[in-house]
Amino acid sequence: MDAPRMKVKCSVENCHYNKQHLCFADGLEVNGKHGTTAQTSDDTICKTFIEHK
Repeated sequence: MDAPRMKVKCSVENCHYNKQHLCFADGLEVNGKHGTTAQTSDDTICKTFIEHK
């Protein structure tokens, strides 16, 4: 298993890209839940998520 280019921690156990609590997606897309601004991390959402089945 190759290491990711940028270490991004992931605690979402059912994400397809999560391997040993690191994200192995080729790229990430993080958007605001309510538009283009966020006040806290709770106001963001990872659009890269794909459910691992």
